[in-house]
Amino acid sequence: MGKAPVIRAWLMKGMAVISMTGMLAGLSPAAPAKTPQAKEPAPAPDQKVFDIPALQQLQSSVEYADADLAGGIKPKVIILLDSSGSMGQLLDRHHSKMFYAKKLFGEYLRYQWREKAEVGMVVYGSRRKEDCEDTYLAIQPGERNLSKIDDTVKKLAPIGMTPIANSLEIAINQLRGYPGPKRIMIFTDGEETCGGDSCEILQKAIQEKVVDLEMFVTGIGLSDKSKDLDRLRCLGKTFGAQNPQQLSQSLQDISNEIGLGGKTDHKGPNLLVEAPDPNVVVKLYELKKGERVYLRDFVASNGVTIPPGTYSADVMLDPVYPFKEFTIPPKKKVVLKVQGNGLLEVKFFKGLLDVEILNKDKKVIQSFSSDEPAVVKSGVYDIRISAPPFFEFVNKKYKIIPGARHELGMDTIGIVQVSHPANIGIHVIDGNGKPIGNYLTNFPFVLPVGTYRFFVADKCDIPGITVRNEKQIQVLQCLKRK
Repeated sequence: MGKAPVIRAWLMKGMAVISMTGMLAGLSPAAPAKTPQAKEPAPAPDQKVFDIPALQQLQSSVEYADADLAGGIKPKVIILLDSSGSMGQLLDRHHSKMFYAKKLFGEYLRYQWREKAEVGMVVYGSRRKEDCEDTYLAIQPGERNLSKIDDTVKKLAPIGMTPIANSLEIAINQLRGYPGPKRIMIFTDGEETCGGDSCEILQKAIQEKVVDLEMFVTGIGLSDKSKDLDRLRCLGKTFGAQNPQQLSQSLQDISNEIGLGGKTDHKGPNLLVEAPDPNVVVKLYELKKGERVYLRDFVASNGVTIPPGTYSADVMLDPVYPFKEFTIPPKKKVVLKVQGNGLLEVKFFKGLLDVEILNKDKKVIQSFSSDEPAVVKSGVYDIRISAPPFFEFVNKKYKIIPGARHELGMDTIGIVQVSHPANIGIHVIDGNGKPIGNYLTNFPFVLPVGTYRFFVADKCDIPGITVRNEKQIQVLQCLKRK
């Protein structure tokens, strides 16, 4: 854009100045700059951005397509299995809880091995008595050695304590960082015996942004309403399994909900969300008689598989972006598209910076000056901020959120003006003695913070000037050399 935008901004708006004192070569206290005075800029829009009509238009859309659901990001699953001493008790008249657990999970893990699923197992209480540290990752998720899987399950024995919380932390750490759905199946015959707090472990994971994490708890030998399950209900859905048939059914129901059980191929999501932040959490609700019933959270770009029906969703951007009602038809894939406007302001000093919005092809699609809020269509952009000829900065992949106010502060630049009776050229030299360009006297210009020398032909030489990040002009007076 050249020098014109900076000079134009100066002439139109007027600038506050700060005088530099000191007796450097050719430098004397500056007089106030005589420039046309303009009205102060209008106040920034109110913080309640939805009071701004352009930001109220959330323009959400729902896109339907025929379902092609093969593939998708598969869930990563950890089975958390109780092998404490009480698992040696009978589940029916014939065999113990441990017997049925080993039989059931031996078959289940072999099936998941054939499907190349990402399923692992954490076991506690299987090696030592009265040891709350007896918890370990017995089978890695995606283990490809079938003999190792079979041998591990066969060697399980009901021996020790019930450190559920410690084991849960190990399971979460195995899933941490995985980009897809994270699922934990907990199978236990009783409550914690090592003083841990599983609810606290889950809350810690939530605070640490372990997203798209779901847990399912099955009480082996317990009823659905058992008090022994009460301290684990905070983790997610709970199931009672008072006999071998209910235990098998519980595993099948959970596995089907996760998307692994009884199927020859894993079905991909039929609901996706396109948002400026692809990793944003989406809260999903089912609509029943006009009321919202919470179902689950998921990551926008990972999507989720849900039955046909009527739903509502909140995309947890800031501010929250709502989809009040939408339908999942049979055999259709649905994409919820987050669209609208955000407000962007680059804050510096009275419009001295040029701001350009670049699309994915690096083409300018919108331009405006700093210190003036601009309405920008939601999306992900490179933001180019410049003050030719000495400053340019690109903020890459900046997310504009619908309905939100965004502010970019510039803290690595300052403003200088060299005053002289005539408009003549200035040579600008950096702290290493390297010439970096030219400008004109009597007009402010932007420089990165640092030390500079300003040379005005035979008029003056102003060395050793430190440019700071100050929201006012540092005025240097150029007097004729003696």
